[in-house]
Amino acid sequence: MTNLRRIAATIALFSMVCFSAVAQDSTVPASAQDSKQFDNRMFAELDKLVHAHRIKVGDTVTAHLTVPVKLRDGAELPKGTRLIGTVTEVKEKADKEGPSKLGLLFSKAAPKSGPEIPLQMALVAVAPHNQQNSVDNLTAGNPFSGSDRLQAGNASAELNQKSTEGEALSRGLGARAPAARANVNETAMEPGKSYLPNVALVSYSMGAPGTILASTSGSVYVDSGIKMMFLQQ
Repeated sequence: MTNLRRIAATIALFSMVCFSAVAQDSTVPASAQDSKQFDNRMFAELDKLVHAHRIKVGDTVTAHLTVPVKLRDGAELPKGTRLIGTVTEVKEKADKEGPSKLGLLFSKAAPKSGPEIPLQMALVAVAPHNQQNSVDNLTAGNPFSGSDRLQAGNASAELNQKSTEGEALSRGLGARAPAARANVNETAMEPGKSYLPNVALVSYSMGAPGTILASTSGSVYVDSGIKMMFLQQ
C-alpha cells in the first residue's frame, strides 16, 4: 500500500508539472504570435505635388492609403483614407550652405465617413509612382522633372547604416543607387530610404519636424502619386 501511495503521488505531481507547462505553452506563444501578425506599415500615395518653390511652413499636404490598414487598437482604415500632414521645413534652393530641404509631418487620418483620427506615424520611405511616363505640368520648369528625372538615377541611403551611403545621408548630402531600384514595389520599400532620383531621406520622426527630404540638385520636390511608406506607433 505504501508503494502504491508513492506511485500515485508521483503520477499526480508529474501531471501537475505537465499541466503547468502546457498552460505556459498555450499563452506565451499566442502573445508572441499576435505581436508578429501586427504590421505597422502603412502604404499611401501623395495627392498633390509638393515643391519647395510653391509651399511654405504650415501648409497642408495630403496622401491616401493604397491598401487597408489595421491600427493597434483594432480599428481599421479602408483603402482611400486620407492622411493629413503639414510642411514643417522649407529650404528653397541648394547652395553653399547646404541642400534644398523639405520637411513633412503627417499626424491625422480622415476616413471617408467619420471624424478625423489623430495618429502617431512617420513617413519612412518614398518611391516614384507607377505611371512614370506622366509629367506634371507644375514640374516643367525643373530640369529633373518627368522622365528625364527618372532616368537620371536614384537616391538611396539608409539611416544609421555604417557605410558611405549612411554617412552621406546623415549629413544631408544624399547618395546614389542604381536606377533600376526606382521601380521598387511598395512591400519592398525599406525604412530610411528614398528611391526618388536626386532626393535623399535625411531623417524621420513621429514628432516635429517629421521627415526631412533633401536635394543637392535644384529644389527638392515630390510629385503627386509618389509611393509613401509610413510606420505607425
